[in-house]
Amino acid sequence: MNKVFLYLYPIKDYTKMFLHDDEYYDEEHLERPLLILNETIEKRYREKGYQVVFVLYPDRDLYGIEKKEVDKVIFTDIFFSDSINRYPSEELLLNQLGNIDELVVGGYHALDCVKRVAENALLKGINTLVDLDLTDLFFKLYQQKEYFNIYNYDPDKLRNFMVYRRGEERKSFEERIVDRNYSSPVYSFIKK
Repeated sequence: MNKVFLYLYPIKDYTKMFLHDDEYYDEEHLERPLLILNETIEKRYREKGYQVVFVLYPDRDLYGIEKKEVDKVIFTDIFFSDSINRYPSEELLLNQLGNIDELVVGGYHALDCVKRVAENALLKGINTLVDLDLTDLFFKLYQQKEYFNIYNYDPDKLRNFMVYRRGEERKSFEERIVDRNYSSPVYSFIKK
């Protein structure tokens, strides 16, 4: 079985938007997020037999991610500056992966590019899931010790966390937001 974990656009332009300076992490007694991100990719995907593939714009370098020798880098058909006006070709990205049976997608941005690539793969008949823990949501989720697990992603657990995080009194409001934003089958949320 050919399994791929595809991580979109780990570039400085996006990653830096979610990082704080070292002083913040020290004051808040938080682990550095990129260390946890790299460890999570290792434990959830490399160690479980997934080919790890990073997608970059041809004019940008990999940033914040430890690329292993076994990992692969593929490129979009547009430059970063062009991404303001148009999306990279999902078809081209998926074609560069070759024949795959299972695809897990992470990276930037959960409700946009990640979703578009995942939905395109699903339409091609590829068993596809978005690991929301490893999208731009990661930078808040990894801090949630009662939720985040570096070894596994559980969509049901994440949905419950999102719905109940602000208490029972806000449950129906949070549920409507979650269901509206994450209704695509690539998110694999099961309505309770």
